[in-house]
Amino acid sequence: MNKLANQAYLRTRLAIMRANLLGREKLAALAQMPLDELAKHTGFDAVTAGNDATRLAAFERALMQTWLDELSALLRPLAGPARRLLTQWASRYELLNIKALVRGKIGQLPNEQIEQSLFELPGFLSLDHERLLNTDSIPELLRQLQKTRYRRLATQALRQYEERPDPFLLDATLDQQFYSDLSHRAQQLEGDDRTETLDLIGRFVDRHNLVWSLRYRFNYGLQPSEVLYLAIDGGRVLNRSLLQQMLQADTLGDALRQLPKNLLSHREMPEEITLIEAAMRDDLFNHAQRAMLRSPSALSSVLAYLVLRHGEITSLYSIVHARVRGLGDDVLAQALDPLQEAAA
Repeated sequence: MNKLANQAYLRTRLAIMRANLLGREKLAALAQMPLDELAKHTGFDAVTAGNDATRLAAFERALMQTWLDELSALLRPLAGPARRLLTQWASRYELLNIKALVRGKIGQLPNEQIEQSLFELPGFLSLDHERLLNTDSIPELLRQLQKTRYRRLATQALRQYEERPDPFLLDATLDQQFYSDLSHRAQQLEGDDRTETLDLIGRFVDRHNLVWSLRYRFNYGLQPSEVLYLAIDGGRVLNRSLLQQMLQADTLGDALRQLPKNLLSHREMPEEITLIEAAMRDDLFNHAQRAMLRSPSALSSVLAYLVLRHGEITSLYSIVHARVRGLGDDVLAQALDPLQEAAA
């Protein structure tokens, strides 16, 4: 396909797929349903084998497989930098599998149990989980990973782990390398695709940097230099200079007063880290909704749809999980919309 045909294909596919989005009202209605009715509406009733934990894990994988299948369909007309960008976005599930393998190795779980927590990936993602699964240690797993297209990520993670064998910092390093690679691929785009996609990814990076920097500094007590080392480049508003200024503060309140006023579009920044995370996520989703409908870049509109779809799938799983576990309405409401609950 030529470029115009690719754009038309993407816009058409996107117009069809937008019908899959539920919206807040439908999600809120699902959250009010009893489990039997909810199971019918979400497809959870089709997952019958095993105990509650096994069924929930299978349901989560099925939801994520739906997302990956949709992404696969949107990838078909793409080539070059645009295809590499969306493939990198999909590879977050390879990253989640790597993290699951790491956790399993740390917990000395049997391979069969680790394997049950892995996502089944489409053909365009080629990570050899079997080889990684059969390693005996975290360093060996990361050395095997160096033989894949994740060589740069694995090398950085291995260096970090050998200096400080802390699984928490290893997890942060994996995230850092993933988003850095995503930003690098977006830089290779041209025109509106480049501008619009970098803006969307920059909002992801800002959210990640802000929330995790505050946690590292004020919850876990890391030094400013350690926190800044784990920060990701490519933010829309929060560059390293602003982050460094924020991290020098003695208290969370003082740190928040260092933030630029345009970080959130239509509200004041909350003063609790969990609410800050929710506010940044809400701001990101509002931007993605606008970008999906009005961005001059079809690629950016596709990426925005995938962001929104993933967010809704995550919420849908949370609703089913809460009902299966018998959690109260107040706990579920707090999980789905902590900002509204905090304001109530």
